[in-house]
Amino acid sequence: MELPSAKCVDEYTAGDEEKTEYTVLNSPMNGQLQKQIKFRNDKTKSHQRYSCTKPGQKCSLIRQNVPRIRILSNKKSPSLSHVPCLVLQDSALNQLKWLGHKGLFGRFQLIYWDPPFFSGKERTAVNGSFKDQWSSLQEYVAFVKEHFVQFLPFLSPTGFFVLHCDYHASHYLKILGDELLGYDNFRNEVIWHYRGRRQKAIVRVNSKHDSLLIWAKSAEARMNPIFDSWDRDYYVRMKKQPVHADEDGREWIWGHKGKGQSKAYRIYLDEVIAQGRAIDNVWDIPIINTSAHERVGYPTQKPLKLMERVVLLLTQPGDWVLDTMAGSGTTGVAAWSLDRPVCLGDNNPEAVAIMLRRLKQLIT
Repeated sequence: MELPSAKCVDEYTAGDEEKTEYTVLNSPMNGQLQKQIKFRNDKTKSHQRYSCTKPGQKCSLIRQNVPRIRILSNKKSPSLSHVPCLVLQDSALNQLKWLGHKGLFGRFQLIYWDPPFFSGKERTAVNGSFKDQWSSLQEYVAFVKEHFVQFLPFLSPTGFFVLHCDYHASHYLKILGDELLGYDNFRNEVIWHYRGRRQKAIVRVNSKHDSLLIWAKSAEARMNPIFDSWDRDYYVRMKKQPVHADEDGREWIWGHKGKGQSKAYRIYLDEVIAQGRAIDNVWDIPIINTSAHERVGYPTQKPLKLMERVVLLLTQPGDWVLDTMAGSGTTGVAAWSLDRPVCLGDNNPEAVAIMLRRLKQLIT
């Protein structure tokens, strides 16, 4: 990818309704340390030009705003020296318009989208807030569809789209995604299960999970095997077999090949334990507790462990990741730390400030 540079500002001039600001972290442009460059979005220091449509016509001054670009060095973190991170501040649709202008169609191996859930609440926390209130379910689904359609051109031919939702509207969003990406390209509904305070059921039982709906762009898309750790005693209890030891003292049990072949081969316990157990679609990952060092005080912050698993499952090092409603920026922290270039964004300046602070901590 050709990273944005100061030259790009001349190529893209936003109108008054489009005021995208963007930051490039750790840009290896020309191998040189780039100084910080700022372009303000106010009328006193905005880009100006004259416009004429006919020879001899009196030209009118058209005042337009341009994006702001900030380029930061990564001298203190060589491991991230060639892994760019782009942060955008604008609506998700304007972010996509900006990316489209840069010709980044088909660039992203993973598009993770965590929109409002149709909860009917205003989400607030110490360091931010956002509204999740809609006049009707139809309005909410229309909002999701408008964005969903705009995301798809940016997904790579072998990429994955992940839509994070919960019980409020997940069944409607599954149908919508199947219409747009194809029923056969739906890969998984991952259940993120978490614990927390429970109350006795009167109207409904406690809801303690979110859904991550995963579609592939095509049949060629492939996930990466991921394994959970487990211990010897648990494995032995599960298999319900006697444990043997060979001449070297290595423990093993019999492996089966079907009916009548109950002792077909040896399974060595040290190999099984070292590899771990392949994950399924129910992920038991705790929410961030109130005293955790990881907590940044932004509503609905996702655990880093959750986003690391999403990134590891669906991408390889060097694959681009996109999250245009990134909130506290956990997607970016996970992807960037795992050597995945990432583009983050949010319309909320509080969210952008938090994600920039977290990302800068990785290089200081």
